Amino acid sequence: MVRVNPLKFIRPVERVAGRPAGLVRPGAERRVGLAQLAAVASIGLVLAVDAHEIRGTQIPLGFAIVLSFALLRTLTSGHALAPSTIVLDAVGTAIVLAGTDAPASPMFFLALAGAWWAAHVQRRHTGAIYAGAFFAAYSLLVVPHAIQNHVLVLALEDLTIVAIVGVLSDWFVRVDRRAIELSETLARAPIGVEKLAIRDGLRRALGPMEIPLDILLTAARQGLTVIQAELLAYLAMGLTNQEIADATKMSDATVRNRLTGLYRKLGVRGRKAAVARAEELGLSFGDLPAHPRRGR
Repeated sequence: MVRVNPLKFIRPVERVAGRPAGLVRPGAERRVGLAQLAAVASIGLVLAVDAHEIRGTQIPLGFAIVLSFALLRTLTSGHALAPSTIVLDAVGTAIVLAGTDAPASPMFFLALAGAWWAAHVQRRHTGAIYAGAFFAAYSLLVVPHAIQNHVLVLALEDLTIVAIVGVLSDWFVRVDRRAIELSETLARAPIGVEKLAIRDGLRRALGPMEIPLDILLTAARQGLTVIQAELLAYLAMGLTNQEIADATKMSDATVRNRLTGLYRKLGVRGRKAAVARAEELGLSFGDLPAHPRRGR
């Protein structure tokens, strides 16, 4: 039987106009635009309700600021922006909120829309970067006044909500990109009997390893981290260092360093000894699918 290495069909992502091609759903800009539109509508509703307390010149100025943010975010979604650009947007948003009675600012929806936009930028953890920059700026500009006015709880609620939205948006976009990558890779794979093996291999190679909870708990009792338990699972499957790097999105050097640390933690030398030691410790990976190279 012809052995097929499913990982050979995973090619480096081409770059088009400075951003990875094929990792952004065509509707990414549309999703970001809708989020910004929702923020503008929400802010407009709040301003309309409180119009009797706001000077006439403030409403047009507020809308001009919000529309500028919304337009720039929509146009730049899906691009490989520098982290400094994301930080600048977060700081600018915090300044706008601080100047509009934060933590009771009617512009707060602008921060939520910003966290959603940041997650769609073509870099890792951009939603978390936005949330972190916003947290720092908001803490400096708003929290001291909130303490003086005895509304610290409201300020902390604002910070918590933006942090949650930023992290969850990162997760959503990451899952979305992996689903697209898997779909496109399968579409490029040759048609035939081998495609079943390729599909099975790609299911393991793309995305994090799903390790049963009992194995993770046993690994934790032995002083192993979740990453080390995942590495052990890949070793039990028979993957090479490069294949592990492809599966975990780490560099080959990082994989080697982490494997060295794993061997040291287990007190063994080499891959086979690590798997044998794991079985002695009660870490059984027998239910995991075998790599095609290991045969049947």
